[in-house]
Amino acid sequence: MTENKTAKTPTDDGHVAHVYLFEKTGRPKVAWDNAKDIKLGDKLYVAPKQWVGLTDEQIQDLSYLSQKIDEGNAAWFDRCGFARAIEAKLKEKNNG
Repeated sequence: MTENKTAKTPTDDGHVAHVYLFEKTGRPKVAWDNAKDIKLGDKLYVAPKQWVGLTDEQIQDLSYLSQKIDEGNAAWFDRCGFARAIEAKLKEKNNG
């Protein structure tokens, strides 16, 4: 989640010279210089990022990686590993 903050340096006409958006960690995420149409105190909103899912091929590849063979040469499917692999891939694609 991103929270917004505006700089405390308005221009002479009451507009904001710079606008910074900060992540909760305090690192700047987006910055504009000369934001002439934004007034000090205006609320700013960031459009949510478009969700990126997995293709059928990616899911299939991850499922193949979750198929295991035990010491007795019996095949089994690692459901928890499959779920974690999907979770990791979605994190990678959406937080990239």
